[in-house]
Parts: sequence; C-alpha cells; structure tokens
Amino acid sequence: MGETTGLIVGAVVALAVALAFLASRHRRENVLRAALEQEVQRREAAEAALSQSQRLEVLGRLTGGIAHDFNNQLTVISSNIELLQRRLPADNQRLARHADLAMAGVRRAAALAHRLLALSRRQPLEPESIDAGRLVSGMSDLFRRTLGETIDIQLDVSPQSWQVRADSGELETALLRLAVNARDRMPRGGVLSIDIANIHLSAPHDAAHDEVPPGDYLTIAVADTGGGVTQDVLRGLLEPSADAGSLGLAMVYGFVRQSGGYVDVEGQRAQGTTVTIYLPRFVTQEEMERGRALSAAAALSGQGQTILVVEDDEAVRKASAEALREVGYDVIEAADAMEGVGLIVDRGSIDLLFTDVGLPGGVSGRTLADAARRARPGLRVLFTTGYTAERVMAEASAAGMHFIAKPFSLVELASKVREVLAAPTC
Repeated sequence: MGETTGLIVGAVVALAVALAFLASRHRRENVLRAALEQEVQRREAAEAALSQSQRLEVLGRLTGGIAHDFNNQLTVISSNIELLQRRLPADNQRLARHADLAMAGVRRAAALAHRLLALSRRQPLEPESIDAGRLVSGMSDLFRRTLGETIDIQLDVSPQSWQVRADSGELETALLRLAVNARDRMPRGGVLSIDIANIHLSAPHDAAHDEVPPGDYLTIAVADTGGGVTQDVLRGLLEPSADAGSLGLAMVYGFVRQSGGYVDVEGQRAQGTTVTIYLPRFVTQEEMERGRALSAAAALSGQGQTILVVEDDEAVRKASAEALREVGYDVIEAADAMEGVGLIVDRGSIDLLFTDVGLPGGVSGRTLADAARRARPGLRVLFTTGYTAERVMAEASAAGMHFIAKPFSLVELASKVREVLAAPTC
C-alpha cells in the first residue's frame, strides 16, 4: 500500500512539474509571439512610410521641374510686358489697360507655380521672425468671411507664445487651407478651433509622416467638430491626390517641412479631426530680413555698371538683359558657364555676375561663380532659378552671394541688382 501511495505521489509531482513547464513554455511563446507581431507591425509601418516618402519625392521632382520651366516662360512674358508698358504713349489708356490685365495674368500664373514648388518643397521661401499668435489673431476676420456664419471660430493663443521663423505669407495660406478643409468636413456647421501653444518635447514624437525630434516647438492645432475620418483616410490625408482638399493639405505639409517643421493629423469617427503644425522655436534675436530700403524709383536707375548675364534659355537671357539695359546697366551675355568664364577673364571689368543655377555642359551656376571669384576676387554674384534646393541657397548666402527667384518683375530685378552692387564684397 505504501509503495502504491509513493508511486501516486510521484506521478502527481511529475505531472505538476510537467504542467508548470508547459505553462512556462506557453507564456514564453506568447511573449515571443507578441514581440514578433510588434516587430512585424513596426516593419510594415516603416515600409509604408518609406513608400509614401518615395511617392512624395517623385511627385516633388515632377512638379518642381514643371514649375521651373513655367517660371522661365513667365520671366520672358513679364519682362517684355513691362518693357512695352514703359514705351506706351501716356494717353493711350486702352493699351495700358490691356497691358495691366496681361501682368495680372502673369501674377496669377506665378502664384500657381509658387504652389507647385511649395508642394515639391523646392519653393525659395522668404523666412522672417513671426509672432504666430498675432498673425492668427489678425486673420480672425478673414477666417469668418471665408468660412461663413455656420462655423463658430474659437481662437486660443498663448500670451507668451514663442517666435518662429517662416514665410509669413505661406503660413497664412497654409492656415487658411486647413480652415477651409475643416469647414468642408462640417457641411451642417460646427466649431473650428485654432490653438497656439509652446511645447517642449523631451522625447521623439510620432507625427503623421515624420518623427518629431526633441526640442522646443510652437504648435498650431486646427481642430474641427466634423464627422472625423477613418484610419485609412487618415494615413493618406497628406498625400497629394486629385481631390482639391487633399492637394491643399499636401501643400501645407510641403511648406511646413521646408520650414523645418512637422505636421501631425489625428481623428476618429464622430470626434472630429485635428491637424497640428509643429514649428521650431526661433531663439535668435537678429533681424533676418533687412527689407527693401530702396524705393522702386531709386532702383530703376543704374549707373552704367557692367553685368554679365549667363542663362542657357535664350528667351529668358534676352529678356533679362534687355530689362537691365532699360534701367541703365551695360550688359553682356553668355549662354553657358565656359563662355561666361571666358568673358570674365578677357574683359576683367565686370561688376556683377547674374547667372542661372542650372546650366548646360555639367557646369552649374555655383561652379561658375566659384571660378569667376577665383579669377576676379570680390566679384559680386546674383543667382536666379525657377526652383532651387535649400542647400544651394544656404551655400550661396554663406559665400556672400545673393539670390532672386523666377519669375521676377523689372522693379524686383533692378532693386535686387542695386542691393547686390551696394553690398560689401567678400
């Protein structure tokens, strides 16, 4: 009997040990399975983000190239219209009106190209120190007129909101786009709230398409009380599409990223949608924008200085050269970098090199400028292009060179040339 009891006890103990082992193994398997599922989800999210980034980059290159060529043609058109305006008889109001309408069309077309470049993140911006709270408060009447009486607008602005550095006009356009998009999600009316606050991120934050690094940010949150969106729609909300609202949000994303910031989108069914812009805090107190101190009348009065215009597009080159001659400069022309260097070496009396960034033959405008500076130390340089990368602009600024975006008006070109000629040489 005792022996039987011992066997039973031994069997029970063995069974208990086996069960404990199996339970422990099952727990380990569950932990490993959960970790594996998390890793799969993480990889899928990373692959989706990479795919989306690649699609945006391809679209950016396409739109940037189109806008570049478009701006070249607008430069030709606007320059010739302005030259015609200067030669029109003072008493011919009918022709003057037609010329004014043509210039208005050029400005609208330039605005379209501007939006395309913002989408591609190749738009040369004009950043300045901005009090975003004051900017948004100043837009309150514009919001009310645009959104209509069915939308209740609520502004919540931190009284000590930080300064940011961005293009104020583009920021206004971005906020208006977000407000209009939010209105469209509230067809029966609702509440649009815009909250501006300071935030310090001590750890990275996962935004819609990017990881926001730690640091100080000013946040502008635009929220609506509409029906919200599904997660599938939410993931693709900032991707460009044929839908005008989606394209608008993609342009907002392009502008904010070009300004060094980030965009986050949150939303659930029946709980509305919130789009939050993160802009880095602007800590330096220096005035980043000198402003235009010269009047248009003073700008349109060259003193006979010699300007070398290097541009491979003949129509653009001729239009720019003729515009500069019109306001009193001696202008020589070159179609590529090699011809330009030859003129600089042979003539030796050139006061300003005005060159396109992109030139044929594998020699860029920046390379031409460096070679010209070696031949003529202190030579003033002014770049132009229909689009440009931020890196090129930063390098030009660091080297004491200057930039003007296409299309430019005669007054803008003359003012910029006068500013560059008056600037100290490096």
